[in-house]
Amino acid sequence: MQRLSKIVLSAMAVIVLGLALAAGLAAWRWELGKRQGDDGAGLRGWQPIGGHWTERAGVLSNSNYGRGDMLIARQPEGTNYRIAADLRFDLLFSETHYGDAGLVIRTTDPEQGVDSYQGYYAGLRPDEQTVILGRASYEWRQLESAKLATPIAAGTWYHLELSAQGCRLTVTATPEGGRPATRIEHEDNQCLTKGVAGLRSFYAQASWRNVQIDAN
Repeated sequence: MQRLSKIVLSAMAVIVLGLALAAGLAAWRWELGKRQGDDGAGLRGWQPIGGHWTERAGVLSNSNYGRGDMLIARQPEGTNYRIAADLRFDLLFSETHYGDAGLVIRTTDPEQGVDSYQGYYAGLRPDEQTVILGRASYEWRQLESAKLATPIAAGTWYHLELSAQGCRLTVTATPEGGRPATRIEHEDNQCLTKGVAGLRSFYAQASWRNVQIDAN
């Protein structure tokens, strides 16, 4: 009887812990939405790593011409979750002939500089008309690339999602107006297991809106 009571108590503890974690994630998601709204909170809840970041009417923007500027969400490290946002290129620099912007997930130890972090990045490259997925460990390793089904240009919004479930990473890029989406799925056998999420741009001025971070 005593052993049965211990088993029941252990099971209840597991349930309570699970509910607490879920509640914490829900609270974070609500706070993220509130912080990027029109309540004057600005960039509270975000950690800039390089760049010149501003917030206006729910739109987060980087006006810097930087080599890997990031805006990291101040949240607990997560394992299986998703980050999604609408992304717009505000200015592309034709003299470099490249540039991209997107999202990071499972990020740790971010520092200012090119690929100076550990984590995964998914971004759009207008010059190649591609969506890319890669892994940074203080150097860049591209994992996948796919041609966009619908072209992207400066001034237009594209919805980008990056999710991590175990060692499977999924990227979906969807243009406005219900036009065809582009999708990447990749299995990283020796994957990075946890970290935080954020925004990143490379040689491009870009904006993000409707940022969401939630469990898969």
